[in-house]
Amino acid sequence: GATNLASTVTVVGAGTFKDDVSVSGNVNIGGTTTIAGNASVGGTLSVGGAVHLASTLTVAGNTTLTGTLGVGGAANFASTATVEGATHLKSTLSVGGATHLASTLTVAGNTTLTGNLGIGGTLTAVGKAEFDDDVCVSGNTILVGNLAVGGTATVAGNASVGGTLSVGGATHLASTLTVAGNTTLTGTLGVGGAANFASTATVEGATHLQS
Repeated sequence: GATNLASTVTVVGAGTFKDDVSVSGNVNIGGTTTIAGNASVGGTLSVGGAVHLASTLTVAGNTTLTGTLGVGGAANFASTATVEGATHLKSTLSVGGATHLASTLTVAGNTTLTGNLGIGGTLTAVGKAEFDDDVCVSGNTILVGNLAVGGTATVAGNASVGGTLSVGGATHLASTLTVAGNTTLTGTLGVGGAANFASTATVEGATHLQS
């Protein structure tokens, strides 16, 4: 029948129980405990030492880790991973899908993009921007500083210069040059063809006609 022990039970050898064992107080085990079947803990499980799991750990509820999480192998997340603090990656970050950043992205080193870069807002470059290939701008381009072009500059549409246009080399115009204001030439004017003046021509100095 039932056996009730009001004091300590010390078992020197192995203890085998063929039925349920119910303990209403604390259980202290000084050695290894091996459970061949399932173990169900109705309250909190507190482990003072390291825990080694030889198989999968499945947690049905939320998991809170107050210390550092070290993962020796790959970490697979079937859903969203939310990190409230800073994230430090000591190696390469590879993302197979889309990446959404709700705030600023700061990169201290170089950034290499092998595909297209789409920017919905303003692109601000604090340093120099170098383009090794063509630059296509579908909208207006505003330059508040100097523009230096090392090669040929081709403008398919109209070009409007609000300030002074300074050209260090020769200028070739394939069509008509129309000047709405006064024109001052400090050097010699050479005209290979006919010169037509729609109004009066005033010459303040001497005039030499070779023909």
